[in-house]
Amino acid sequence: MDFDGNGWATGAIAPIPIAEAWSLLSPEPEARIDEARWAHQAEAFFRARLALASAKRYPSGTLPIADAALVDVGRQADADRTRVLVITAPMDRAPEARLAAVEGARAIGGAGMDALIPRARRLWQVSARPEGEGDPRAPLLVAAVLAALFLAPVVPPGGGTIFGVKGARERLLAAGWRT
Repeated sequence: MDFDGNGWATGAIAPIPIAEAWSLLSPEPEARIDEARWAHQAEAFFRARLALASAKRYPSGTLPIADAALVDVGRQADADRTRVLVITAPMDRAPEARLAAVEGARAIGGAGMDALIPRARRLWQVSARPEGEGDPRAPLLVAAVLAALFLAPVVPPGGGTIFGVKGARERLLAAGWRT
């Protein structure tokens, strides 16, 4: 992936296939990636360190329509980091993600998630596979951080259900990530 002078991804940014990503439906329409806010959330609530591989700048308040970032994440106490791809695009460019969310909400009987889906304005996706070697829990950790920040429901890789930050946290705990 290539980035311009502002750290924005260059070229077309297409949604990741549902089977290969943690998909989050955010009510916030903007594509701003706020490294300091993301890092604070990761440290405060997940005992993790999070940093962007390439800094993002938003001159004159401009934002890209779609963007991508490489995020380095790991436990606070460890020096090792795992790199994860995150993309974002407007929801109108992601009909498959919306359909997976609707099907996931239907599978759990709605549970209030069905009311959140129509409010979604932006898709955030975290590739389910880390870049290279690394902690396989890292993508879920990044998804949990974003779910908490954006109050966004999460569709897991492959779909079939939908859950919020509490569900993401429970899955992290089940995978052995202690907060």
